[in-house]
Amino acid sequence: MKELLSIVINYKTDELLRQFVDSYTQFVHNENRELVIGDVAATLESTPPAGYSYYGWEGNIGYARAVNRFVSIYGYRFENIAIFNADTRFLDSNCVDSCINLLESDEKIAVVGPLQTNSSGQITHAGIFGTNTSPSHRAWKSSNLADVRDVRDAITVSGSAYFIKRSVWEELANDPLYKEIDPESVGAFINTDLYYEETWCSYFARHKGYRVMYNGEAHMIHEHDSSPNSELSNSMKESREIFRKACDHLGIARD
Repeated sequence: MKELLSIVINYKTDELLRQFVDSYTQFVHNENRELVIGDVAATLESTPPAGYSYYGWEGNIGYARAVNRFVSIYGYRFENIAIFNADTRFLDSNCVDSCINLLESDEKIAVVGPLQTNSSGQITHAGIFGTNTSPSHRAWKSSNLADVRDVRDAITVSGSAYFIKRSVWEELANDPLYKEIDPESVGAFINTDLYYEETWCSYFARHKGYRVMYNGEAHMIHEHDSSPNSELSNSMKESREIFRKACDHLGIARD
């Protein structure tokens, strides 16, 4: 059984994807880890990065569906799954090691997410805390990293860099009540068009008694809001309704 399957999903940010792959090759790649690359709305001009498994969809099937499909194909050989946006990149070898060590330190820890900043040093993710009904992002666009270097329980972490135990992923994906609301899903990310897939996954995991952890000792770059999307508002509204209905069906508190 291998340690980590990493999945990166790209949507029209080919240069950022190249930077992600370069950083993965430099800081993460080893014989116990594999990377698969998904390109949604790929074009003839898209150039698959060399040396890694790649699949391009002509249409935009959505982030959640792409991730679910890759985990269903590749995930059975790995103990842990890590899911990344293409506008992230690694700064050092510590990030993945630290997140995996935390994930494997306690059988109840299901999900881990690292500190993220943009390339200007502004925080783009430092954990989401509070309650399901009143979630709060911490230190958004602050540059004071010293205040967010803690490791603590969160209600969720950003889907742009999302580590999860494969065993928990499968437990969530195969839950009978979940299958009632999303019978066509092949994974634990609920099939929204945009956003809420990782929020659902974290809330569901915590509902089942697992822990979600923010790891401020691990640090990545995440540029944030780099993917073009002309229908952002409508997609978010539809995804929010899917998320809310799923929570209500399982009796999970939500905003």
